[in-house]
Amino acid sequence: MASRDYTVAQIAQLLDAQYVGDGEHIISGLAPIDKASSQDISFLSDNKYQSQLSTTQAGCVLVSDAVKSQLKTNGIIIQDPYLGFARVAQLLDTTPKPPQEIHPSAIVHESASIGENVAIEPGVVIGEGVQIGDNVIIGANTTIGESAKIGANSRLYANVSIYHRVVLGENCVIQSGAIIGADGFGYANEQGQWVRIPQTGSVILGNEVDVGANACIDRGALNDTIIGNGVKIDNLCHIAHNVVIGEHTAMAGMTGIAGSTTIGKHCTFSGRSSILGHLFIADKTHVTACSLINRSNKEPGVFSSGTGMQDNKTWRKNVARFRQLDEMAKQLKRLQKQIDDIKGGANS
Repeated sequence: MASRDYTVAQIAQLLDAQYVGDGEHIISGLAPIDKASSQDISFLSDNKYQSQLSTTQAGCVLVSDAVKSQLKTNGIIIQDPYLGFARVAQLLDTTPKPPQEIHPSAIVHESASIGENVAIEPGVVIGEGVQIGDNVIIGANTTIGESAKIGANSRLYANVSIYHRVVLGENCVIQSGAIIGADGFGYANEQGQWVRIPQTGSVILGNEVDVGANACIDRGALNDTIIGNGVKIDNLCHIAHNVVIGEHTAMAGMTGIAGSTTIGKHCTFSGRSSILGHLFIADKTHVTACSLINRSNKEPGVFSSGTGMQDNKTWRKNVARFRQLDEMAKQLKRLQKQIDDIKGGANS
């Protein structure tokens, strides 16, 4: 699907920003500042790339007021150029959209409720009692289980699995391969054998939730797993049963959250973060990459436990030292006691 063209002045108006240069210059695409052509718009959000403002071939660049004097081309002056670029990217999005129709190969239960202007692609299966809102797009071979609800303007890409009674809010985006509502990991041990516990809760997603490719969100054991409005979940993340995630929290790829943990609002989790179960994570908590969160926190902050890269020889030495930390701590206490005893004797 080709995007329409916009003038620099039109884009500035849509961003509620000021422009400099030729307001009638036509923009039809997006590109990095060092690779853009005269029909592209780009942005500068990192000052270390300021030198590229004098050499870029972009037809327009989104910049902050602090660097506008360095522009050699048309520009849009905006407080947050990166956020502005995100808005323009939505405007010029060329992602294809299927026709608003039900493909003949789709299987739609007669009791399902389908809204207006819905696109249902080949091989889709929609179960009994499902409710689909207006302007929804359901990708090929996606399955939607009994009594599930999909809010208006949401998009499910190909091969998504939505289990029974799962609720998706409006304007959600679910990428290919995501599974929402599978059973949580619930078992009781009987003399060494595992007895499965049926998971009778569900999953409820708020509005404007994005779920990445091959991410898994498990249904609750008794209560529901709840994902708040505006939450962004990257590819290959796992959300276990009964987890609650507050509004506008974001987590990067391969983050995992164990069961019954509550995550606050406006948190961020970098890639491969691991959060243990039955914890409480405060609002505005930020976790750096490869960190293990093994205790609750009641105050916001930045938390880390992963270690940075070292050359292998140094890393091996440090691993050996790490194993000796307990004995080293005991030795330090003994030395400190000896020093205190010596000081005490000298003062007597």
